[in-house]
Amino acid sequence: MGKTEKVILGIILFVGAALRVYNFWDFSLSNDELSALARLNFNSLRDLIMEGVRIDGHPPAAQVVLWYMTKWFGNSVFVVRLPFVLAGIASVYFIFRVAKEWVSTSAGLLSSATFATLIFPVLYSRIARPYALGMLFALMAAFFWIRIVKEKHSLADYFLLALSLALCAYSHYFAAFVAAMLAVSGTFLIKGRNLRNYLFALVGAFLLFLPYIPIFLHQLSLGGVGQWLSKPENDWLWEHIRYVFNDSWIVLIIIPIAGISGYFLCKSKKSFLKIGLPLIFFLAPFVVGFAYSKWVNPVLQNSTLLFSFPFLLVFIFAGWNDDRPKITTAASIVLLTVSFSSTVFEKQFFRTNYFGVFKELAVDVIDWNKEVNSNALLIGDFNHPFYINYYLERNEPLKLSLYRTTDEKGLAELKSLVDTSSNEYAIYAWSTINQVPEVEAIIREKFPIEVKRDTYFNSEVVMFRKGVSEFSFSEKLNFEKTDSWNVNPDAVQQDSTGIKYIQMTGENLFGPTFQTSVQPLIDKGVSEIVVRITCSEISETSGIQLVYEQSNGDDRYVWESDPFARQFSSGGPNWGVFSYKLKLPHGDVDMLKIYPWSADGEWVNLYSMEVGFR
Repeated sequence: MGKTEKVILGIILFVGAALRVYNFWDFSLSNDELSALARLNFNSLRDLIMEGVRIDGHPPAAQVVLWYMTKWFGNSVFVVRLPFVLAGIASVYFIFRVAKEWVSTSAGLLSSATFATLIFPVLYSRIARPYALGMLFALMAAFFWIRIVKEKHSLADYFLLALSLALCAYSHYFAAFVAAMLAVSGTFLIKGRNLRNYLFALVGAFLLFLPYIPIFLHQLSLGGVGQWLSKPENDWLWEHIRYVFNDSWIVLIIIPIAGISGYFLCKSKKSFLKIGLPLIFFLAPFVVGFAYSKWVNPVLQNSTLLFSFPFLLVFIFAGWNDDRPKITTAASIVLLTVSFSSTVFEKQFFRTNYFGVFKELAVDVIDWNKEVNSNALLIGDFNHPFYINYYLERNEPLKLSLYRTTDEKGLAELKSLVDTSSNEYAIYAWSTINQVPEVEAIIREKFPIEVKRDTYFNSEVVMFRKGVSEFSFSEKLNFEKTDSWNVNPDAVQQDSTGIKYIQMTGENLFGPTFQTSVQPLIDKGVSEIVVRITCSEISETSGIQLVYEQSNGDDRYVWESDPFARQFSSGGPNWGVFSYKLKLPHGDVDMLKIYPWSADGEWVNLYSMEVGFR
């Protein structure tokens, strides 16, 4: 490699390092990063593996690195993310070495210039998750592997290959898949004495991973992340290609043009090893992940293909040789400039949240609580109290009254807090959960006025205060049959004080039904329907539920139900608020129906039912 190429590589490494280092300690830790930190409180490495890693779906490398780093240096964001940032920087160098050995120095420069500056590899180099480590180890394995395949190696490369393959498996299971592809394909490409040494290296890699196999088999039995990840659509690969190239038409056009130009500008020999195999290595993890996600359990995400992404770049720039060094220099600078500009300026990388935030929420909660002289009921929705407390404790030791409203009895507990609160304000924050609209509807029962709201990616904080609500329940049950209310008169009862109620029993499974046309609501700009119900005390295992329907003739295209037991509990309070998003109609005659249903015939007295629209 000449002096010019070294200078270009130095510039690429500098830019790649700057993108990964810049302010990496300042933006909020993500839900997954905080989850990893929450599982570090163990006295020994064995306990960490058996109790902190085994229950997760990932291999132990990232968790082990975090355990030692936080044990030695504390758990500041800088300490937590530093090893992964360094791994990301090293990956820029190793993709250069891989593409250089595989194709040419020119391909190495073009590949590394692209890899150094695209959002996809930069983003996953800046968070404390397994991706940066797996990316580095997969590139290291590919580098030692291609040296052996092309017979440019030394004896040390076999040992380093074995170590790299094992580290892939210890980092991420999709990185392990890349390692397996390399391992298997090498047995067909390597001949003679080299094959014997290569097989010894594969055995060495297996022996290094052997102690972890029982835990690997246990984690494999856990399946994927289908509880929150959906099955991929048929156009998933195209959407992934768009994503990895910044979802930018400029980048999507310039990079392929640069790749194709190599075939016209350079007279390089075409071969399956140089062109076909990198493409297969890129596509194979997608095909397996797509099929598994479609027919077994969803596992396919953009991040899981990070480890095979470098092979796509090797494939794109496979037409370049070293015959045109000046053109290579120019092309490298163009790619570096275009990709960097897209990342930093077009896509505003450093001003964009890619994960739900916690730091900003904590700052808002602290500041807003001070503004109202600590006269606020503090409510949160987080997967674990540690996630928000990590930042609260660093600024002011506030404790929330409730950290989770979306678990089995969370809404009932929230309702009790709201009902008994003497505070003038309520502050509600959430991040990275499946937030339910009933939460804010319940809070508005006592704190109806929204003071302010800050919305971030997949996270939010809002302040409410007491006062007179501008929202009203325009439709109220009066225990008589009307155009809007279908009431069974035989179920209407009256107690000794003259209070009317509807008695639901095994003979009367359905309560009053509110019904109205959908299109007039759409025309008025209605998007949310809120229902408020009061009833007699029910058991905590009650099967009574509120049903929401939208239908077009015989086509009931929406049917949702919410159990009363999520909000009602023994001892009250015996009111509940339910919220539904109005769906777009299928025609002009669509009807909306809302009604209580006692699925198992449980007895209950229904005292009121009101419906309002937002």
